[in-house]
Amino acid sequence: MAPHPRVYARGTRQGAAPLPTLRVIAYATNEQRTHWVESELAGANALIQYGRNVEHIVAALVEDPPPRPQVLIVDFDAISAGDLMHLHAIREHGWCGRIIGIGVVPKPLRMSLGIERVLNTPLQSGMLRETLGELETGFEAMTTRIPVVLDDPAKAFVVRAKHVRVAVARARTR
Repeated sequence: MAPHPRVYARGTRQGAAPLPTLRVIAYATNEQRTHWVESELAGANALIQYGRNVEHIVAALVEDPPPRPQVLIVDFDAISAGDLMHLHAIREHGWCGRIIGIGVVPKPLRMSLGIERVLNTPLQSGMLRETLGELETGFEAMTTRIPVVLDDPAKAFVVRAKHVRVAVARARTR
């Protein structure tokens, strides 16, 4: 999908590169994994940041002003236990983006961090790019349905997802 024509400043060439549609931050301490992640993300239509330690990752996802990265890529084979506990701070502070794990990730860790995808070894060319392509389509129309709240029979909240219109009906009170 082409960006809106008013996104570009006047005088910008129309043949300019498209704006990135996805913001990604990656953390890998192993030299070979870092090189593999960089080569995979080189052709992606994404704005890419690299974190050199977990403190920078947590700060970028939680404390930096918006827009924050939407996807976190982590090499779990080389992460220490202390860094792993510190990484849980991203969920505790409300970052609700998607996490892609590289390496062996136990199921309890997947559940506690909410890891959506895991890429197991041996890592092949195109694996990460394909996974990001699948995730990228999910960010275009990501809407959460709001439940109907009927805790008080005098109030009824009706949400129409199609028109994003909220109608509130209240009973007459004396």
